[in-house]
Amino acid sequence: MRRTGQTKEGVLCAGAILTDGRKVLLHLALGNKESYDNWLDFLRHIVKRGLKTPLTITTDGAPGLIKAVDAMWPKSLRIRCWAHKTRNILDKVPEAARAEVKSYLQTIRDAPSVEDKMVDEHLSR
Repeated sequence: MRRTGQTKEGVLCAGAILTDGRKVLLHLALGNKESYDNWLDFLRHIVKRGLKTPLTITTDGAPGLIKAVDAMWPKSLRIRCWAHKTRNILDKVPEAARAEVKSYLQTIRDAPSVEDKMVDEHLSR
């Protein structure tokens, strides 16, 4: 985000999916960069406001964020964001194969289990 006449700032954001399926915004803050210190302060603020230890935490691949999450909640399961993961993979695939590879990735992501027959059938084509 850039304001007229000021330096560029990042917007740090955290949301949650509650046990009843509702999605909520937990916190927004400006940060001068996606550093470990900025993310750690951001997460500490959410905890101070009452956030309990999450079961899972989904992040992108930003090293500062990952390190801060691991420091705050070492027992929570950290999951790599599928949207980021998919984009990173598809960026390395030839254009002609992207639709097929994307379909495979979605099948894997949505499979209820590793043993799910649909995944086996789809990947064996």
